[in-house]
Amino acid sequence: MTPSFGSKATLALAAALLAAGSLGSCGPPADRGADARWFGSIRPPRANVLRFNNGAEPETMDPSVMSGQPDGIIARILFEGLTGSDPQTLEPVPGQAYRWETSADGLTYTFHLRPGLAWTDGSPVTAHDFVYSWRRVLSPATASRSAALLYAIAHAEEFNKGQLADSTQVGVAAPDDSTLVVRLAEPTPYFLFLTSYYTFLPVPRACIERFGANWTRPEHLVSNGPFRLKSHRQNEKFVFTKSPTYWDAANVRLDGIEALSVDDLNTSTNLYKAGMIDWNPSGNIPSPFLPYVRGYADYVTGEFQATYFYGVNVTRKPFDDPRVRRALNMAIDREAITRDLLHGTRRAWGRITPSGYPGYEGPAQVPFAPESARAELAAAGFPGGKGFPRFTILFNTSEDHRRIAEAIQAMWKRELNVPVELQNQEWAAFMQATTALQYDVARRSWIGDYLDPSSFLGMLVTGGGNNRTGWSDPVYDQLLRDARRELDPERRFALLRRAEERALASSPFLPVYHYSTHELIKPYVKGIFHTALDRHPLTHVWIDREWRQHEPIADRER
Repeated sequence: MTPSFGSKATLALAAALLAAGSLGSCGPPADRGADARWFGSIRPPRANVLRFNNGAEPETMDPSVMSGQPDGIIARILFEGLTGSDPQTLEPVPGQAYRWETSADGLTYTFHLRPGLAWTDGSPVTAHDFVYSWRRVLSPATASRSAALLYAIAHAEEFNKGQLADSTQVGVAAPDDSTLVVRLAEPTPYFLFLTSYYTFLPVPRACIERFGANWTRPEHLVSNGPFRLKSHRQNEKFVFTKSPTYWDAANVRLDGIEALSVDDLNTSTNLYKAGMIDWNPSGNIPSPFLPYVRGYADYVTGEFQATYFYGVNVTRKPFDDPRVRRALNMAIDREAITRDLLHGTRRAWGRITPSGYPGYEGPAQVPFAPESARAELAAAGFPGGKGFPRFTILFNTSEDHRRIAEAIQAMWKRELNVPVELQNQEWAAFMQATTALQYDVARRSWIGDYLDPSSFLGMLVTGGGNNRTGWSDPVYDQLLRDARRELDPERRFALLRRAEERALASSPFLPVYHYSTHELIKPYVKGIFHTALDRHPLTHVWIDREWRQHEPIADRER
């Protein structure tokens, strides 16, 4: 039986089991399954189960309201949308819908669901479930932070903002159980990418109406994906088993998945080294250790569509003044953070959008300019930092987040002479605090929902659920609306660039670095690949117990 690791038990058990093979000892542990080319044990698990660390305990398991990466990973294990994602390219592939048609004007999508789809309780999954689920996301009562992702659908924005009372006017309908017709407000080239995103997943109406907020408890939860939830111990782990009701169950090769909730990076990496987990996803390796782990054959890295930044609560004084925010922005030495703290494993970054969008040339990055920063602060009425109130940087529990916060705290003290304190919270409390604007400055990050700069710039629209700064600019909002309607790619990107320039000038977000993925994958785990969004469909992952025989000959002879 695989050991369980709780919030208290994890550290104690890991210390006891890993004393001889911890991060402080660079060689492989004394284990017959170890090999010098690999980081730690390479002995496959006894059961046909993939074990990995999901990081922080998810805030929720309800796809309609979630907005965090740990939450989204769990949702994609349990549920499936109209489309899925190719595990290597993330291109849309058939999911619950086996085919679809698009009208000549690009405004109407007709999805045809597979015959015989079923929830885990045996009841049928129909097109009406998608209509209910998407309307639920858009309902003002749901308060979904990701509702804006559905604004591509006709009348979705008006309904979500309370300007339209009749949900049946939203452009989604089910003429029969197996057909879903979606009318868009304007052509949306990435719409099929959206339909695989967790906000677009179907949720079980009967279960929700019966159990209310408790519908995601293991004894109640009904899902439609490749795995079902067997058990969940908060701050410890999720246990999933293969779902016999999934339409493609015959091709799901794992019997189950175990996802640990360990937010201590050293513990996570030690568990991987000891062979207690088979995959240590990106973000779970301590930054100081990355230069060392790079040399192992099971280390995988690459850039992806994500940025790390600080959000500023513009509803609190003195942060309502853009001069103050610009001063904070220009007083961050991003190169020093990425060079000295992150050991060159990420790229210093002074924009909201990441790199890698063909045809999109983003605006100039925010520079490290302490003299200009001091001038902005003086213009705002705080020469030399005099009279500036004490404020707090909020971050979710992580040693890397703490180290970066301490560095920025020191920079702001040195360059601006402003008093800064630090506060950390567990993930769920942190998400609630930032959503409710109960902070001054908060650590944030964003991974693209789809491969387009609007995935990042859409965060800052007025009242957006993922804005979480209180910032509002009607001109910015209009630029994004105009970009949604613009069919010419060059003109569309020009509108998005102007919008990003305005956001950088106002500085509700303070960019810090461009993410890279750094993960460890055991050689016997097959089907997990580096992707542009650090998203990893697990439906067809498998444990290859004969992996040595399948290695290239050159590798086997090393």
